Amino acid sequence: MTYKFYDILEVSRDSSQDEIKKAYKKLAIQYHPDKNKGNTDAEKKFQEISNAYSILSNPDSKNRYDMTGDENFNNDGGGGGGQQHEAPNMDELFQHLFGSRRGGGGQHNPFSDFGFGFGGEQHQPQCNNIIKPYNITLDDIYNGIVKTININVKKYCKKCFTTCNICNGTGVRQQVIQIGPMTQVLQSNCPKCNGTKIMNKHNKDCSDCKGTGIFDIEHNAYLNMPKGFDTNHTIFEGLGEQPQLATHKPGNLIFEFKLMPHSHFKRNGNDLLYSHNLTLTESIIGKIIVIDYFGESIKINTDQFGIINPSKQYILKNRGLPILNTTKKGNMIIEFIITYPKINSTEIEKLTEILNKSFIY
Repeated sequence: MTYKFYDILEVSRDSSQDEIKKAYKKLAIQYHPDKNKGNTDAEKKFQEISNAYSILSNPDSKNRYDMTGDENFNNDGGGGGGQQHEAPNMDELFQHLFGSRRGGGGQHNPFSDFGFGFGGEQHQPQCNNIIKPYNITLDDIYNGIVKTININVKKYCKKCFTTCNICNGTGVRQQVIQIGPMTQVLQSNCPKCNGTKIMNKHNKDCSDCKGTGIFDIEHNAYLNMPKGFDTNHTIFEGLGEQPQLATHKPGNLIFEFKLMPHSHFKRNGNDLLYSHNLTLTESIIGKIIVIDYFGESIKINTDQFGIINPSKQYILKNRGLPILNTTKKGNMIIEFIITYPKINSTEIEKLTEILNKSFIY
């Protein structure tokens, strides 16, 4: 008679249960699918050693296997009518061997205990981030933002949600089919929790969620942005999508800043762009203009610039936006738009005469 299961686990027939268990641990780590992604030979080997261990780790099935060997074991069924032996439940097998279910879905990965971290499963899974637009103004950038804001967070009721009792929190239904020495594992979403791993008890007497499983809770968040901040977003950790499972981390809430139009300034980095209309006369003889500048007034007599050139930019130093983490500011860049009057030929002659007298040196 042949005894393939012992060969698969690389042990002898007189090996103890501890020796069989150690052999399986070693081979399970070597051929685990998480360590051999895409390797069908390793996956097949892993199924074979798992099947062999499920038989040899059970004293009853091991004794029956020792008496019948490979040829008669599947047809013996303990002396009954060609019935096959019960195929192993992979999750229960891992729980028995490693003291935990297999990694994934936020559960503990037994192979991390042996120094392996396949597929990043040693990290606690995080829920999705929530992105919300947040309107800001140039005044906010100039002065900074220091305020407390109220944020509603949608929570899953821990009183009403519990681990699915059909799939035991795995999210899948697993069927193992034994075909001779080969094992085929079929998986599908759990029909009760639809793969979510949890179920709602729908307790209408629950003071938090009234049986819906979801309720809102208000958080006070502190928004603190320094003067001249140049980031386009800020993050509130833990206030994003909330976990349904205790093994998952909440996501983050991200405020994406949207700069609203200003009444007379446009932003260019730390500089401010400002446009002002002048008549032809004002562009020549000058005009006093007043610019509202974040709570103060800037008074300018355009006469100090001489005759205004509409294609030229005039710069006021240190009158822009604060430069982050410094005491400096950008500049204000002024462009003048000149409105030219409609004049007839006689008026053109008079204007030419006046201008000629004005520009005689």
